[in-house]
Amino acid sequence: MNWSVVKKFSGAALSLIGLAVVADVIIVALFERGAVTAEYAGCYLTDAMVVGYECQGFWPADIISAWLNLPLWSVYGLLFAPYSLKAALLAVLVWSPLVIYVMASRKVAQHA
Repeated sequence: MNWSVVKKFSGAALSLIGLAVVADVIIVALFERGAVTAEYAGCYLTDAMVVGYECQGFWPADIISAWLNLPLWSVYGLLFAPYSLKAALLAVLVWSPLVIYVMASRKVAQHA
């Protein structure tokens, strides 16, 4: 297996999650919170039962919402994993880029 390529891909995935954290902070600081009107176009923080991000009013709203919630899913997945198979799978999915990056970094260092 080419560990340097695996390291680059997992690093890219970690970068996307890091960018999601930055975007989350910007949304909290600058945009709406709670319920918004039906005409609202954009992303906002919602706190129905658990905190999350929702987007509406533009075509990739569901994709952007999922991306913004990745950092939260890393926490929620671990918290709810004992109670839900879906949460456990989500935790594995969100944490796997970090685990793969660490493994690939060690393999690359061994072969260098």
